[in-house]
Amino acid sequence: MSSFLTDIFHSLFSLSSSTLPPKTLLQQSHNEDYEYGIGSGLKHERPCRACNDFKTWIKTNRNQQSKQQQQKTDNNNNSESIDKIRSDCPLDKDELGRNTWSLLHTISVYYPEKPTTDEQELMKNFIKGLARFYPCETCAKDFQTEIHNDPPQTETRHSLSMWWCRQHNRVNKKLGKQQFDCTKLEQRWLDGWSDGSCD
Repeated sequence: MSSFLTDIFHSLFSLSSSTLPPKTLLQQSHNEDYEYGIGSGLKHERPCRACNDFKTWIKTNRNQQSKQQQQKTDNNNNSESIDKIRSDCPLDKDELGRNTWSLLHTISVYYPEKPTTDEQELMKNFIKGLARFYPCETCAKDFQTEIHNDPPQTETRHSLSMWWCRQHNRVNKKLGKQQFDCTKLEQRWLDGWSDGSCD
């Protein structure tokens, strides 16, 4: 792993209990209306976009706006606003999940084939940091449980890639989605499909 990446991993994810901000400080930085983001009991003045799919978020957000502004919007306006959503808006839960998985699988197939002990530890800390700071709180708690039951396998590129694939397939199963064939990880995330369709 390059020294640049090593520095980033160290600065972001060299976590210990002493480096995590106290729960009370996290709570003080948020208003007290909506459950929001990372950490138990955090609140925010608006619904958590990263904690919900877009349709749920827009409905919740619109309900809040209606209370504040005492306005009514009909179903046609709702569907029009969904159809006209900008492409540069904050990610909802589904978009966040897709983008996160893309990053994690890509990292895993570029991970060193024979990582040093330090690189293995950095990756474990990265995974712990992700489980702690992932914006969707229920997703983060679920991931914390999963990595407790099946700790990260960081010994080789192959072991890490397969570990992430198992984690992703567990999420897919919970969501009723199709399982990914873990034998095709490198085609999907590194080399491109064998039929040349990515070339």
